[in-house]
Amino acid sequence: MKRVLACLLLSLSLAARSASATPLDPEAARRSAQDIVAAVLDALVRKDFMKLASFVREEGLTVSPYVMIDGGDVRLSRAEVENCATSPQVRHWGEKDGTGDPIVLTCGRYFDEFLRNVDYRQADEVLYNEPRQRGNEINNNHEFAPDGIVVELHIRGTRDLMEMDWKSLRLIFRNDDQGLSLIAITRDVWTI
Repeated sequence: MKRVLACLLLSLSLAARSASATPLDPEAARRSAQDIVAAVLDALVRKDFMKLASFVREEGLTVSPYVMIDGGDVRLSRAEVENCATSPQVRHWGEKDGTGDPIVLTCGRYFDEFLRNVDYRQADEVLYNEPRQRGNEINNNHEFAPDGIVVELHIRGTRDLMEMDWKSLRLIFRNDDQGLSLIAITRDVWTI
C-alpha cells in the first residue's frame, strides 16, 4: 500500500512538471547523450566511481533496483558516489522481487550485484527517449525527468530461459546550463 501511495504521489507531482516539459526527440537525444552514456558505462565497468561522480551534480543520483522510481529510493550525493567502492555504510535499497526481502548492501556491493552484473556496453538495443514497458513493473522513468534524456540499454533474454532473463539499465540525464548530468540509474528485469 505504501508503494502504491508513493507511486500515486510521485505520478501526480511528475505530471504537473511534465505539462511544461518537452523532451528531445530520440535522434536529438542520441546525439546529445551518446558520448556521456559511453563514459558512464565505462566508469561502471571499471568501478571508477570518481569518474561516475563527475557526472553527478548537487541534486544527487537516485538509484532504484527496479524500473519504477519512488520516494523510497536511495539518493546518493556526489561525494557518496565518489566513495561508493570503499564506503562501509550499509543502506536499504528496496525489496527483492518475489520474496520482499530487504536489499541491504554497501554501495559497492549494490553496484556489483544490481548494476554491474552484465556489461551494458554490449547492449542488444539502445533507446534514447523512447519509452518501453517491458515487464510488469511500472516504468515511470520518463515522468521522473520529463525534460531529460532517458537512455535504455537492453539485453535480450535467452531461449534457454524462455527469454525471461532479459534486462535493461536505464540512465537518466538532465540538461542544464552546465550540460548533461546523471540524475538516476534504474534497472528493469522480469518481476513476479
